Amino acid sequence: MADEFTYAVEIWSVKQGKEEEFLKIWTDLANWTKANEMCSISVILLQDLEQKNLFMSFGPWKTSACVQAWRQQPEFKAAFMKLKEVCDEIKTSTMKSVYNIPQDTM
Repeated sequence: MADEFTYAVEIWSVKQGKEEEFLKIWTDLANWTKANEMCSISVILLQDLEQKNLFMSFGPWKTSACVQAWRQQPEFKAAFMKLKEVCDEIKTSTMKSVYNIPQDTM
């Protein structure tokens, strides 16, 4: 597959009442990542419609090595520590696409 990317995926269970603080920290990290050309293609942050403190972020990366290198950066580690303070639970994964229906075929 020519466009095979690695995906960084995180599920964030934010402490009740800390959603705005979470969004600020997460957005700062996303902006830092983009500004520093960390091999990220794009990123999406989703919020659950019913459980307002549940978020999911994901996005494609050029390689899994890029994701690993990003997670080792001091700036990432500092932001992640701040995110841990406002979250009850964080699940991180590095994934690959196994099936994709292109938009133009729907």
